[in-house]
Amino acid sequence: MQIRFEDYPGSLEAARYLVAARESGIAGPRLPAACRPQSLGQAFAVQQRTAQLLRETRQDGIAAWKSALPTPEKTVVAPIYASTAADAAAGPIPASADVVRIEPEIAFEIAHDLPARDTPYTEAEVDAAIGGARLALEVLGCRYASPEHASLPELLADHMFNQGLVLGPRIASPDAAPGSMSITLSVDGAEVEQHAGIHPNDRPKAGLYWLANFLREQGLGLAAGQHVITGSYAGFLDVPANKDLELAYGDLGVLRVRFSK
Repeated sequence: MQIRFEDYPGSLEAARYLVAARESGIAGPRLPAACRPQSLGQAFAVQQRTAQLLRETRQDGIAAWKSALPTPEKTVVAPIYASTAADAAAGPIPASADVVRIEPEIAFEIAHDLPARDTPYTEAEVDAAIGGARLALEVLGCRYASPEHASLPELLADHMFNQGLVLGPRIASPDAAPGSMSITLSVDGAEVEQHAGIHPNDRPKAGLYWLANFLREQGLGLAAGQHVITGSYAGFLDVPANKDLELAYGDLGVLRVRFSK
């Protein structure tokens, strides 16, 4: 499914609505009908206007992106803002609820800019721009109280359920990210569940390759210092706040984190 960026007059009103919901921390109704995007191109325009408002009013830049190879049913692409990105080693991470929904992923670090240009990026060029990779968790949330009633463009406008990003330990090499590995969750030192983790794409970097060229086509790019996550190895996991959590990613390493409410 190809997104074509559209100049959408309703993007500013929609972005203001979604920014207000982010700032309040309270999920609300769907976007007003007058500014509800009807296409993925309009939804992406709302995303970009949201990023502009956050940058201008809160100096909140894009720290990361989430992406995946598009399918006929769904396109996943969204910025993740600096205010919602955290390092697991820095201490407890604020949570707004007793249960936090997370997805275990690998975050690829961009070491060299991949700016907009006319010609497509090759996989080798993208690989050369990757400076490393880290264990990561995407924190999920939504600005709509009943997302099941929202259309795909509305969900894309709201950044496809992204609430934040937790960065964990570095792994040996970006190429060490496997297509499958076990994911084991322990809470306060006791193992509570294990998953035969499988990445949703054949290669974990596939979504990054797609993202670099998608942004290029929109006149945008990836910047040094940003991270890119490309899909969960175990769907979503609901974990408790105020507990010490450990997620073991096969033989890659262990991410330790505590969400504090």
